[in-house]
Amino acid sequence: MKTTTISLLAGLTLVTAAQAGESYSPKGKTIIAPPPAPSCLWTWFAGGSYGKMDADHWDEDIYTLHLGIERTCVSNPCGSHAFFLEVGYTEKDEDLFIPTSTNLTNGFDQYGNIDMEWEIIPITLNYKFECNLTGNLNWYVGAGAGIALVDFEASSSYDNVDFDDTVFYAHIFAGLTYNVSESFEIYAGARYVIMDNPDLSGTVYDEVADLDGGIHYELGARFNF
Repeated sequence: MKTTTISLLAGLTLVTAAQAGESYSPKGKTIIAPPPAPSCLWTWFAGGSYGKMDADHWDEDIYTLHLGIERTCVSNPCGSHAFFLEVGYTEKDEDLFIPTSTNLTNGFDQYGNIDMEWEIIPITLNYKFECNLTGNLNWYVGAGAGIALVDFEASSSYDNVDFDDTVFYAHIFAGLTYNVSESFEIYAGARYVIMDNPDLSGTVYDEVADLDGGIHYELGARFNF
């Protein structure tokens, strides 16, 4: 009897030891592994740039701000697609002395010291394609189209005039980006500008605000979140 009891206890001990290292799952239930992380993600970004506009009658600073969304794929280093809204601003001031009465603007005679100011605000929707070049350095190309708000003011001791217009505005751009971190990057590039000539109510200086064919050089930064 003692021998039988000892044999049973030894058998139970061996079975328990064999099962000790196995994970337990209730009968009839299946453990499902979590799904893999998505290979492509949509992320928001915001940024801005400082640059110079080089056109026939315009050699001035230009500033931009933008907000958009970007689709990137971990498995494809050459597959970044971004869409963003951008607003720019550039202005030009010029002082002119006219010794005698001159028909400077449509129906307005001005003479003496005249202070003139042009303001241009481009507003565009843009697409950007980006591809890895080496390490943290990428190249990009893109294009955008929209409108430009153009305002012209001329003031003197004799008269003041103010005209504005809204015209078609577009650009084609290319450049390089450097990823400082996962959430911050800097970029440098150039844009070729396409713009309709504004009609500032017949002013002889409306062509000054025509940036068509100009080159916009820029340095900028962008935050990804």
